[in-house]
Order: sequence, then structure tokens, then C-alpha cells
Amino acid sequence: MRTQSTSKTFSLISLLITTIFSQFTYADGLSDLHKALSTLKQTSPFNAQVNARLTRSNTEEKNKTDIEGHTQFTLAQSQSGLQISYPTELLGAIDKETALKKQNPQALTPTTDTMNRFKYAEFSILFNPVRDIEDDLRKATLVKEESVDFQGQAARLLHLQIPLEKLSEEEQKNLKKYQADLKIWINDQGIPIASRSTGKGSGRFALVIGFEFHFDVEKSYITNGDRLLVSALTSTSSSSGAGMNENETIKTTLNLVN
Repeated sequence: MRTQSTSKTFSLISLLITTIFSQFTYADGLSDLHKALSTLKQTSPFNAQVNARLTRSNTEEKNKTDIEGHTQFTLAQSQSGLQISYPTELLGAIDKETALKKQNPQALTPTTDTMNRFKYAEFSILFNPVRDIEDDLRKATLVKEESVDFQGQAARLLHLQIPLEKLSEEEQKNLKKYQADLKIWINDQGIPIASRSTGKGSGRFALVIGFEFHFDVEKSYITNGDRLLVSALTSTSSSSGAGMNENETIKTTLNLVN
């Protein structure tokens, strides 16, 4: 009896130690991520070439419009600021589309549409992801952490969720339902190496026009000095409402150049 009692006691102690250890492990990844982000001051200069491809399908009642366009440009960040350079071929393609649009208002302008899609607020996601990750973490709740193999290297995977009530008042506007799941892969130092954000929601405009949407965004990260950069981004999204359906896919790469 004493042996059984002793065995049960050791089992309970072992379980308690395992539970306590797992709780510390559970919190370590998120803590390491916060520490790593605080060291990434985003001040190091860089030169990079960005290539982006946009595919969009828009259906309104019986009319359907498909757009597939490509854009590329160079970003150069230095102490004097950010410079954006567009290749001559791209500017020439936009000039041709502009001229064609004047002759035929229904003409498609895929290059122009793609370039307009990548305004500063959009492509700044590529060279300042720390800002966006920190914003997500302020809203997110950690669900679990696990040790995984990511593309041949040991990593830690953080599972987080962002519910509707954690969004800002402006973000919640017109929304009735919202749920986002966020996965962040980090290395031993807590530096992000990849992330994936998926979500869906629904709401209503002006109390009568209902809409639904969903999104899936994958990112890969690299470091350059004290800067975190998005080296690859794939975003798919869809929305429907008021007789319209839109599907969009964006594939973007950022390559550092000397």
C-alpha cells in the first residue's frame, strides 16, 4: 500500500512539475517575440527590388471582370528617407494603358491597377512589419505554443486569435461577426521567420446591405541589420455583398540588392 501511495505521490509531483514547466514554456515564446521586436529598431538602410503580381475577379450581377497585372519597383531606404524607383518599361506600359483608356473607357488597365494597389500604405508592410506584428499582438490572445520543424530548422510556433471585441472602434464599424487566427513562427532568439493570418467576418452597411469576407495572408521574413523585412507575401481574399463578388490574389517578393 505504501509503495502504491508513494508511486501515486511521485506521479502527482511529476504531473505538477510538467504542468508548471509547460506554463513557463507556453509564455516563453511570446516573451521572446516581444523582446526580439524591441531590438528591431527598423533603422538600417537597405536597397530592395519588389515584384508584385495582382489577380482580381469581380462579378457584378451578370458582368464579370478579370484583371491580371504585374508591377515592379526598387525601394532604397537611407538616412535621407525612402526613394522609390520605377523601371522605364513599367512607366511605358502605364502610358499606353492611359492612352488606350482615353480612347475606350471600358479598356482594362492591369498594370495601372496593380501599381495603384501598391501605394505607400500597402508596400510599407514589406519594410516595416514590426509595426504590424506589434499591432496584432496588442489585440491577440495566445492560444498555445509548440516546437516545430520549419523548412528544415527548429522553430517555435505561436497560435493566437483576434476576436471582434479586440478590434478598434473604426475596425469594428459595420461588423457583426469576426474571427482571425494568427500563426507566427519564431527562431531561438524570438525573431519572426514566417506568419500566417486567416480570418472571416460578416456585417451590414446602412442596416440593409449585408456582406461577408475572408482572407488568408502568408509572410516570410528576413533581417537586414536591425531591420525586419517581408521577403515574400501571398494574400488571398474574397468579399461578397450587394450583388457583387470579388476575389483577389496578391503575390509579392522583396529581394535585397547591393
